[in-house]
Amino acid sequence: MPSRATRWLLVGLALGLTASAATPAASTAAAPVFAPAAAPPPAPVPTSSAPASPSPQPNRQVIPRPRPRLDPATVTAAVQSVQATATVGALVIDRATGAELVAVEPDRQFRSASLVKLLVAIDAVQRGADERVRRQITTMLRVSHDGIASALWSAGGGAELVTRIGAQLGLTGTAPPSPPGQWGNVLLTARDVGRIYQFVLTGLPPEDRALIIDSLADAPRIAADGFNQHFGIPDALPGPWAIKQGWSNSRTDIVLHSSGLVGPDWAKIVVVLTEHPLRVSWRTAAVSVTAGAKALSPVL
Repeated sequence: MPSRATRWLLVGLALGLTASAATPAASTAAAPVFAPAAAPPPAPVPTSSAPASPSPQPNRQVIPRPRPRLDPATVTAAVQSVQATATVGALVIDRATGAELVAVEPDRQFRSASLVKLLVAIDAVQRGADERVRRQITTMLRVSHDGIASALWSAGGGAELVTRIGAQLGLTGTAPPSPPGQWGNVLLTARDVGRIYQFVLTGLPPEDRALIIDSLADAPRIAADGFNQHFGIPDALPGPWAIKQGWSNSRTDIVLHSSGLVGPDWAKIVVVLTEHPLRVSWRTAAVSVTAGAKALSPVL
């Protein structure tokens, strides 16, 4: 049997061994402490306002269709190929753009002949034409009736009518006749005739506009005085058309004019004015105007 001292020594050794074995278990049982993971850095803020999507392709350039071009000398040459000494004024207006597609001496003055009846009709409806007068206007324009024109001319103040309506429409080359009572001697230009048609189309109330245009669109071949008024526009160009023609002689010359609206929705305003020596026949002059109107076809 070991001595007391030996027994205490053995007990002490046994206690030391037990403590050593318990320490690792305690350390492994303790839960480890971890620091929270760092937050990811924020996404960079764009410094440009440009969209993230791919850059758009540049806009395609829309190139407008060029307007047909016509040398004004072509029209004069066409008229003079029939009547060599004719003087010519002509104009074509594209109503969609307001552009003058061709202009031949557009500010040269010609005696109006029956083209002045357009001014007479405008004056009559603006003065408040009743049904009787409206019927007279239709007849005056359809068959170019001179007697009705003279009556409405006088009712509107004669030469003063030209001054009044000319100022209203902004006509720059239109002048009263000399002598004052001869309305066929009113002076006008191709450009002013174009302005007259523009006013009829855009400046009159619908019922008055229809009265004038429908009358022009219904012009028969033979006028009230027996003249064949289907020369120029109606003889050279496809319809639809609405026309006012003019023919007149003086002691020194004759004038023949063709004017009107041409194409669907009256797309174009067409004016051909001509002056010829007195010795030239009406037939030759009419054929020359038709040749001039036909030469305008490329811009219509």
